[in-house]
Amino acid sequence: MARQRLQPFDYFNYLLLLVATLVTLYPFWYILVVATATERGFFSDYYHIIPKSFTLASFQTALSRPLVYVAFFVSVLVTTAGTALSLLLTAMGAYVLSKNDLPGRNFFFRLIIFTMFFSGGLIPLYILLTSLGMRNSLLVLFVPNAINTFNLILMKNYFATSVPQSLEDSARIDGYNEIQILFRIVLPTSMPIVATIGLFYSVYFWNDWFFPMLFISDAKLYPLSMVMRNLVVSATSVFVPIDVVPQMLKAAVIVISIVPIMMVYPFIQKHFVKGIMLGAIKE
Repeated sequence: MARQRLQPFDYFNYLLLLVATLVTLYPFWYILVVATATERGFFSDYYHIIPKSFTLASFQTALSRPLVYVAFFVSVLVTTAGTALSLLLTAMGAYVLSKNDLPGRNFFFRLIIFTMFFSGGLIPLYILLTSLGMRNSLLVLFVPNAINTFNLILMKNYFATSVPQSLEDSARIDGYNEIQILFRIVLPTSMPIVATIGLFYSVYFWNDWFFPMLFISDAKLYPLSMVMRNLVVSATSVFVPIDVVPQMLKAAVIVISIVPIMMVYPFIQKHFVKGIMLGAIKE
């Protein structure tokens, strides 16, 4: 087969994509170079494109806090439990809303969409969760945000457009009820959207520091994001070693925070794009 000849516009597209890639990658590279730079190397280069020095002093300073390791365990626990609960509730809600014959389906769907634009406010939320005894509890870090409306809509659209109705009909003939159909038929055939929504929830729970700041006062219950946030806020020359610049410490904190998610992403990347494209199709 003859190789297709590239047109001038194709070269322009490739150049544009290359520039977009470099613009996207530069912040990550910048943070990594700053985090591994020495004090002299940091001040000798303003743009930090080419590494001129290397040291792990910033990471040693960030990881020297005893609470960091406890916070890491808390973050893993919250992210795992939160993602599992959120996927369960989101899948159940999406499956129900994907049924056209559901009585009052449009009413309930519009009611859910309403929450994307209006909320009760921060003070009522604080009073509600405090009255429920969730303050200084790990439950407050994932139960109130167990269902994200946007994720629910994506999964609902995927179920409605990508899961053959014949599979469900066959399962009903075999005596399956709706719960069995969801967990034995629908979810196993919907791994792209499950992996995509799972990634969304995992990133949210891993990075969330706002809820811990509001509802957690016990330092032993801080997730990693909260400990890293406090470390960044207090990153002045008074709190860090003399050979570690505050900006270097902040960069090291960012690297520590994003590495776990970056390690998980390659394993679900093959499902990610497919799940987004199919879940975004309007019913």
